[in-house]
Amino acid sequence: MSLINCNKIRIAVTVAGSLFILGLVLQTPRLFIAADFPILTTLLSGSGLFAMVLSPLIMLATAILAIIPGVARKLELCNR
Repeated sequence: MSLINCNKIRIAVTVAGSLFILGLVLQTPRLFIAADFPILTTLLSGSGLFAMVLSPLIMLATAILAIIPGVARKLELCNR
């Protein structure tokens, strides 16, 4: 059994996309309640920033992993 297969690549891409959307959602309270609750907006904004930074890192790691020749051969079956 391979550590890397089509399903795991799809899951990684889905998680990265979800993290990006979550990061956007966590950043929006800063627009509406920034002055009223500074500690809450800072926590939410910081968490959102972390999610938005982690998302491209996951995508980049997935892309780098997919171009390794041995892994790329196993992933050729994903297109069929």
